[in-house]
Amino acid sequence: MLYLLRLSNWKNCLLSYGSLILLCCFGNTAYAQQSTVAGKIGPFSDFHIHTSFKNYYRRVESPDSTIKYANQPGYLNKKYGRTNWIPFTKSEKNKRNGKESNMANYDQSNYANLTGLGGSVLCMSITPPEKVMLATKGDRWLNLHFVTHMPIKRQEVLAAENNSSFKEFLGEYYYAINQDSVHNGTKILLAKNNADLKRIVNSGGIGMVMTAEGGHVLFGNDVLSKIDSIKAAGCGEPCRQEIFSNITKLRNLPHRTFFITVAHFGWNKMFGNAKSLDKPGLRRGLLTAATLSDDLKKNLFAKYGEGIIGCVHGDLYKDTVMTMGKQKIRFKLPYTADQYDTDLGYQVMHRLLDAENDFKAPIYMDTKHMDLKARFQYYHYIDSVNTIRKAQGKSLIPIIASHIGLNGKKRPVAMATGLYPLRDSYEELIFGPTFYKIQANERDLYWRAYTQALKPKDRVMYFGGLAKNTPASLNPFQGTANYNTLGWFYPWGINFCDEEVKAIYDSDGIIGLNLDRRILGFTMPNYNWRYKKTLRRLFNDVYNADDYKLADGSAITFEDYYRSEPLLRNIFHVIDVCGREDASAWNHIAIGSDYDGFIQPIQLAPSAEYMPKFQEKMVVFARLFTEIHNKQRLLYGLSTRVAMNKFFYTNGRDFVFKYFQN
Repeated sequence: MLYLLRLSNWKNCLLSYGSLILLCCFGNTAYAQQSTVAGKIGPFSDFHIHTSFKNYYRRVESPDSTIKYANQPGYLNKKYGRTNWIPFTKSEKNKRNGKESNMANYDQSNYANLTGLGGSVLCMSITPPEKVMLATKGDRWLNLHFVTHMPIKRQEVLAAENNSSFKEFLGEYYYAINQDSVHNGTKILLAKNNADLKRIVNSGGIGMVMTAEGGHVLFGNDVLSKIDSIKAAGCGEPCRQEIFSNITKLRNLPHRTFFITVAHFGWNKMFGNAKSLDKPGLRRGLLTAATLSDDLKKNLFAKYGEGIIGCVHGDLYKDTVMTMGKQKIRFKLPYTADQYDTDLGYQVMHRLLDAENDFKAPIYMDTKHMDLKARFQYYHYIDSVNTIRKAQGKSLIPIIASHIGLNGKKRPVAMATGLYPLRDSYEELIFGPTFYKIQANERDLYWRAYTQALKPKDRVMYFGGLAKNTPASLNPFQGTANYNTLGWFYPWGINFCDEEVKAIYDSDGIIGLNLDRRILGFTMPNYNWRYKKTLRRLFNDVYNADDYKLADGSAITFEDYYRSEPLLRNIFHVIDVCGREDASAWNHIAIGSDYDGFIQPIQLAPSAEYMPKFQEKMVVFARLFTEIHNKQRLLYGLSTRVAMNKFFYTNGRDFVFKYFQN
């Protein structure tokens, strides 16, 4: 779920929401495999979609209301179950234009939006808002008027001392499983396990599989009351045991949890979180100014680049200031063993994956929202585990990136620009045309200072492809002067670099591409009036109404094609850098829409009911994209209809069928 700054103080403006992921599967096998054609609604798969979030927080006054009656489904269904779901829309114009979807604007993925999408496999996401974002009346007032538009009374319940993130997670879980299971003839059911999911799909229903977004869902009252001291002795063993106990409770629910997005908006003291805030224009400047606040840094900005707490290979780091000539540069230096007080992140990772039991009942970890350092530590760990498991003939542990975009960078450049100081300032975005023209400036100095602080094995883990004896003075920008990486992709650290794509593919993992326009890069400098003018000419040179028309015979428009380009560019970049040079390159990419996660969606698909028509258009747009940009080789012999069917549906369905366990 994406949270966006509205005013200068993000803590006062932002509410972080998590996600419970629903896997929605519709239709029998024959129906599920048919193409989307005019007059027929086809299935899709989605690795991050919030089907119950908005209605839960609108209708359920407290998580106690559902938890108390967990063993009385008849009562819960009567009180909270709905048989008259409608797609809430305040402004059709805002929806058509892809304006941000908040609780007062329009819904994107409630049951009514999903009606008729037989055969779909969707990951439904539950995440409670992080309490640190609702601590004061000012926080809640600004959240009501400028961010989520959640009613004040419900925010007060969320922020109450006797409430917790884990309790809200359970509250939404019991709400979700007691909804009307049939809407306008379409069954919508939460699957308990793999066999249940396949039964639902094969009988023509919508199978929902649960996931959680944000490691804070494991926090109960003991943890939240001492959140600032989890890394120190002050929190102590009770906090750790509460978190571990909640993992066990999560694993023992009747409905399996498929995966957890272990980081989110605020730093949870377990996994470093990526920068999640941005707004264009003046508001970006206000955000940069807001990062000077000690209060803000305590909860988010100062902890970017923290990695997995407790680490995997002993490479522990702390903030350090180094003088370089007349300049002072802040970066991370290794901790010694006695400078770090907890291995909490490492222990949580092991317990989620069920490592002690040879990964027999894993709750997989989703890498979205983790910072760059944490992600690469996790990839390194998974690669080590999978090397052993492959030799033993066992199934791999897949890396999941549920709702991401790409940053278009190679790993050295991503690491050099994605750690300090870009975690809390926006030079790349503010000074994009000149930022990558590296001469003898701070960026060059920063890189040298940072790499000198890394041990040789760390350079290999972080920067990949570099020999263990790589000089500390190596500059990753060498040979890239005057190259504007900003061109097409959103450059911030929450988006993934090229080497991450290969790591996910090597693990038999899955990449879900977000449908938020900003994540996809639509606001980047290259999408300007000059490019649009050139693209229109190229479009007209290639386009023929008879060759490029939809299945129902209707024509496409240049404006629609132009709006699809950021998504197409992300798709084909994944295929280009994944390390495969055959049709299997198309097997690990899917949709992670983040519908109802407060995104600004691509205008061609502002909500779920648009998905079938969107897929049909993308079949044609992908053909145009390969012609205009000379990318035909990346199809590896597939038709664009087959490639888009993989992206929209079969890859996601097959991955969930394979890894969602009994």
